[in-house]
Amino acid sequence: MIERLDLQLSWLASFVAVVDHGGFTAAGRALGRSQPRVSAHVAALERVLGSALLVRTSKEVALTAAGARFLPKARAALAEIRSGVDEVRTLHTELNGRIIVGGYPGLSAVLLAPLMQRFRRLHPGVTVVLREGDPAQLEEALAHGEVDLALRTSDVPQVHHDIPSAHLFHEKIVLVVPEDHPLATASPVDLGLLARETVMVTGDPYGGWTDYRDRLDRVGADPVEIMVISQPTTIAALVAAGLGVAILGAFAAQVAVFGAGTVIRPLPAPLWQREIRVYRKAGRTTTKQVDAFLGLLYQEAPALTARTAVW
Repeated sequence: MIERLDLQLSWLASFVAVVDHGGFTAAGRALGRSQPRVSAHVAALERVLGSALLVRTSKEVALTAAGARFLPKARAALAEIRSGVDEVRTLHTELNGRIIVGGYPGLSAVLLAPLMQRFRRLHPGVTVVLREGDPAQLEEALAHGEVDLALRTSDVPQVHHDIPSAHLFHEKIVLVVPEDHPLATASPVDLGLLARETVMVTGDPYGGWTDYRDRLDRVGADPVEIMVISQPTTIAALVAAGLGVAILGAFAAQVAVFGAGTVIRPLPAPLWQREIRVYRKAGRTTTKQVDAFLGLLYQEAPALTARTAVW
C-alpha cells in the first residue's frame, strides 16, 4: 500500500531535479537546497523503493533501469500536486486586469511562453500581452509606460537610469556552424578561424545596436564580414545553406536551429555569456498583477532555463 511507502514530495522533487539539471550540486542550486540534502533525499527514496535510481560517477549521473521507469511517474505525481495547489490558490487569488511583458526572440519562446501559460492558469482573470524588441526599444517602452516589465540583456547600458532592474541569470552565447565546417568538431573552438568567414549576429541593422561584435574584437577575431540580422530563424537558415557562421544567444539557438545541417558549439565563459535582467516600469508603483507575474518568474525561471542558461 502507498501509505506504507511513506514517500515525501521533497524526495521526488530532488530526484527529478538531479535528472533535469545533470547532477546533485546543480539540482541543489535550482531547488534552494544543499547538495547533501538533495543526495539524502534521493538515497531515502531509493531505500523506500528498494532499487537504485541513479548511477553516480565522478563526472555525471545516469538513470538506472529502475530510475528510467520511475522518472515519468515522479514527474506526473509532482505535476498533479502542483496542479491541485494551483487550483486551490486561484480560489483565493482573484486578480483581474492586463499586464504587458517585454522580451526578445528566443527568450520569449523558451521562457516567457510557458511562463505566460502557467500564469494564465493561476490567474485566468489577467490578460498577459507580449511585446518583443531589442534592448533599446524595450527600455524606451518601459520609460514611457508602454510595458509593465521587460526581460533584456544588460549588455546595452541604460539610458533611463530611473528604471529599476534585478538580475535573473546569465545566458550562454553559442556558435552555430554548418555540420561540415572545421569548427564543428574543433576542440577548443578557435575563433581565429573566423578570419575567413562571414559571421552573422543578431541586432538592429538600422538602429546601431549589434550584439556580440565587441566580444569578437576582444578575442581578436576579424571576420571577412559581419552581417547583422534581426531574426534568429533567418540566421539559422543562412548557416544551414552554407553562407556563413553565426553567433547567437542560447535561447535563440535552441528555437531557431533545428534539423540537419548545423551544429551548435559552446563558447568559453565568462566572455561568451550575457546577463539577463528584469526591468520594471519607471516611476510607477507596480500592480498586484505585475507583482504576481514577477513572483512566478523568479520561481519558475531556474527550471525553464536549466538546459540553456549559466547560473
